[in-house]
Amino acid sequence: MTVKLRGDPWEALFPHALTLMEEVKTHGGIEPLWTFGGGTVLMLRYDHRMSKDIDIFVPDPQYLGFVTPRLSDVAEAITSDYVEQGNFVKLVLDSGEVDFVASPNLTDDPFEVWEIMGRPVRVETATEIVAKKLYHRGDRATARDLFDLAVVVEQDRDALEGAAPFLLRHAAAFMDQVVGRRPILEKQFAQIERRQFARSYDDCVALAKDLFATLDSTKGRRGE
Repeated sequence: MTVKLRGDPWEALFPHALTLMEEVKTHGGIEPLWTFGGGTVLMLRYDHRMSKDIDIFVPDPQYLGFVTPRLSDVAEAITSDYVEQGNFVKLVLDSGEVDFVASPNLTDDPFEVWEIMGRPVRVETATEIVAKKLYHRGDRATARDLFDLAVVVEQDRDALEGAAPFLLRHAAAFMDQVVGRRPILEKQFAQIERRQFARSYDDCVALAKDLFATLDSTKGRRGE
């Protein structure tokens, strides 16, 4: 697949990610195995909502030393505004954010190769993206996570079965939050800049609930 550029904000940020991955290759002496994921990739797949930030996933925290302005002159030339922790570096620019996250792939087939800006890029599958979202922070549900999960359930539900262990890890906590924190999350939900997905908050909650019930039932039949 070749991504058609249309002037969206992410397009101004993505070259910075490419530049810094080249830094890993040049100074780290390795060909970096990285993937492009997150909400912006889901936008490119489904055009369901606006997303402008870049999420780059790397398998090893050692990669992060090449992308932090604290250690890299190239990164500092991009921005001196950043947040750094042991497993991620967030670059903050006027046009958005570029996140580099140390997080190994979870699913068996985590990416496809697309052409973006004239070069091959490993782009995460929708299943890998929501698996990471729910496995790592499903107990801290956000309105966007609910919205993103719902569009994948509606469009590619069958593909999610293989990610059941990751999706179910925090399923109960996720549902408790989207129900129990509804007044707050529904306000956030209303602020999502929608494109081609018009499901309501209740619709999205129902899609998530049905998915988790199905995956849990399948898991039970298999005796896992």
